[in-house]
Amino acid sequence: MDMLQAITDHANSYESKLQSFGTDVMLSFYRIQELPANMAMGLPKRSMNFIDIYLVMKIKHDKLNYLRGQIDTLATRTTIRFNPWANICLYVKKDERRPIHIGLGYNESNTPLIDMVNIHDSSTPLVVRLGNPDLKAWRSVSYIFAEYKDLRSPRHNYTLSAGFNYIHNDVSQSVSFNAKNGVYTYRPENIHGAYDAKAKATVFYTLDANRRWTVENCAAGNFIHSLDHAMLAGETQSQVNAVNTLTLYDRAYLQYNKGSLYVRATGDVRWRHSESKRPGFAALNATDFRYGLAARYTIPLLNTTISMDGNMYSRRGYGNLGLNRDDFVLNASASQSFLKGKLVARIEAFDLLHQLSSADYKVNAQGRTETWCRTLPHYLMGHVIYHFNKNPKRK
Repeated sequence: MDMLQAITDHANSYESKLQSFGTDVMLSFYRIQELPANMAMGLPKRSMNFIDIYLVMKIKHDKLNYLRGQIDTLATRTTIRFNPWANICLYVKKDERRPIHIGLGYNESNTPLIDMVNIHDSSTPLVVRLGNPDLKAWRSVSYIFAEYKDLRSPRHNYTLSAGFNYIHNDVSQSVSFNAKNGVYTYRPENIHGAYDAKAKATVFYTLDANRRWTVENCAAGNFIHSLDHAMLAGETQSQVNAVNTLTLYDRAYLQYNKGSLYVRATGDVRWRHSESKRPGFAALNATDFRYGLAARYTIPLLNTTISMDGNMYSRRGYGNLGLNRDDFVLNASASQSFLKGKLVARIEAFDLLHQLSSADYKVNAQGRTETWCRTLPHYLMGHVIYHFNKNPKRK
């Protein structure tokens, strides 16, 4: 025991016991709206949700016994968090085919109690982690969402939506560097003011009376204001850094469908722009786009279904030039049914030209990450499927 005590690092050997007790109390209010019958559409009277309001009160008590070196503390915390939210559904002129959905909410959650204990963790000699007794003990977010749909005509409809999230209080790890001994010291700090906003519009339209030709377009945008601590090369103390990322996206398809013949042309493009006032930060622009054609046909006499699709995947603007490439992916399959559809044999070929690859990049307030992933190689696979039903015996 004496030898064990001699080699023990008491400053970094700790014993921790956390007990948490909590309960949730929820108050709710809702109102039902009765929509009139629409005889032209064959719709009877219907009772629809009109407004739902919830107030959730989260009561929690945390008790932490913590022993590390000279620190022997008992930390307790009792919190009451209020998380109200509401869902409102309105109908333009009381028409259920024209709903407006609005969501509002506010959410608070506790930060780990251990982050508020004044600890000094140097178990990794060159990386020291500290606690922060002055840390605010919660994370809070407000959000709003709105959506409108127009479904009056089966030949065309559209949807509009938008949302906004604001982070009032969050926790980030600040870092300092001691150039004399090469030690990095991390400490949790509160940051305020990160947010993101998004919008989306989808339009569907039938081009002919027989509804054989259809087209759809979806356009979306997302703006993220990200905050975090970051330390540049040559600096000894991190600063709160902001990075703004704008993403614009558009996807469209044109489809023809008649009997057993199906043909669809698709395309989408995603453009991302990131910028920051941080010195030395170069604006980033990356574009991913895809376009292709898919077709399927069932031969009437043989009842054989043949399908094929080809897509060109292209990327531009990545820092690693090897990721800026064009990949043409071609897939094909054929299936044949037997025994009145109970037995199906299918063979499929995936990535016939062996061109598929996967890459992506993400940017936040700490930096930029480009990721390349391995994908399944091209392959040829056969399937045999047998469908059967067995009813239980009557008792």
